Amino acid sequence: MEALKQLTCKTRTNDVDEVKGIVTVAVNGIDIKDADGDISGKGSFNKTLSENFDRCKWFLNHYKTQLLGCPIDGKEENGNLIMSGQINLKKEIGRDTLSDYILYAEHGKTLEHSVGVKAVKRDPVNKSLVHEWFLGEYSTLTHWGANPQTFLIDIKSATKEEVNDQINFIRKALSLRYSDEKLKEYEMNLDILEKALTGKNIVVCPHCGLGFDYNSVPEETLEQQVIDYIGDHTRWSAQDVVYNEMQKLKPEIQERVLEIINSKKSIDDFAANVRCPKCYSRIYKPASSEPAETTQEGKSRQEDTLSLKGLNDLII
Repeated sequence: MEALKQLTCKTRTNDVDEVKGIVTVAVNGIDIKDADGDISGKGSFNKTLSENFDRCKWFLNHYKTQLLGCPIDGKEENGNLIMSGQINLKKEIGRDTLSDYILYAEHGKTLEHSVGVKAVKRDPVNKSLVHEWFLGEYSTLTHWGANPQTFLIDIKSATKEEVNDQINFIRKALSLRYSDEKLKEYEMNLDILEKALTGKNIVVCPHCGLGFDYNSVPEETLEQQVIDYIGDHTRWSAQDVVYNEMQKLKPEIQERVLEIINSKKSIDDFAANVRCPKCYSRIYKPASSEPAETTQEGKSRQEDTLSLKGLNDLII
């Protein structure tokens, strides 16, 4: 038997019982080639649903330590593997996930689902066709759960209308039954989007992914003293007195001088930066926007589009 693999399928929620927390979803497509080139044949889940259903689990993002609830029914229907399960509403992740289902359904959006399976029997001629699967688990995928910043839309080229739609989406989320931690994440995302609309310098830390307003934290600039010592370094090298002169400098000044010299970057690269409020990594000031187009058509496009630097990797 092959190792457990994950098959992902983007599907719409079929039914959500908000009171009992019962969610029915299509978690996998039948007769559809997946990313690995495998095709789930018709009836390929029937045996595992009949014989191994009690062993099946329902996870969040395939994390075995994040059990969402209990699967209560499974069947192949209308070209999909349909699973019903009851979320454990006594757990925080259960209440948050149910709120996600409700929120996405109200906005016509979808959550993705994925199954953890092993191929038991393949077609002898067409090896990509699987006649029998072992179903170990299925998962609700949130993707942005581990990092709230990735919940944001790509607003490098988004229109103001699209950003406003996202703001309304988050405001609706704030009215639902989320945990305090998740509500704080939504509030942070809402603050970033609203600042983006007003032209704030929103930047993204390349190390931890946090998005924030560049101007909301103290800016560091390269001290004139450091600039002077960098200029002296070349003269010290020619006079063969680098070591002795460097020892005379304060440790923090030594570090800054050596950082710039060893990086072989321009002094301008160090001239303006801030520290990430989450991981303290250095982030440089965003480049200024490109000049506006002079044509009327170009002016309209510029007014309708948010040219915001640093958020091109933040997608919903």
